[in-house]
Amino acid sequence: MPEAFGTVLILLWLYCIFDVISTDESLMRNLPKGAWVLIVIFLPDIGSLAWLLLGRPLYAGWRPGDTDYRKPRSVRGPEDGPAWRPSSLSNEEADARLQAWEDDLARREAELRKADAKDEAQDPPDDPGFRW
Repeated sequence: MPEAFGTVLILLWLYCIFDVISTDESLMRNLPKGAWVLIVIFLPDIGSLAWLLLGRPLYAGWRPGDTDYRKPRSVRGPEDGPAWRPSSLSNEEADARLQAWEDDLARREAELRKADAKDEAQDPPDDPGFRW
């Protein structure tokens, strides 16, 4: 069993060395390429983990030096879909409620326009000026 663990660590170390060497320096995070090479070579286990967690480009593929990025995972709930309706309402009830809200909004906007027109009509003529 210890031989298998040692083999896994050596394979991880070799993968990280090849990955650091083949990754474009402009895509590396936190340190320049030379520093990452030295860290991974001279601190095999810790350096390999540090490279994978802190230096490797975000969302990079799994091949060493791969620049094809994986799409980040996004979580979508059922309410994010266009056909989502609250389970307590049928489609007809939801449509009726939406129509009532839209009618109420149109009524309120009409009242505001009417009040604005009334205020403009009642405004006194231009004030001759400001007085102390």
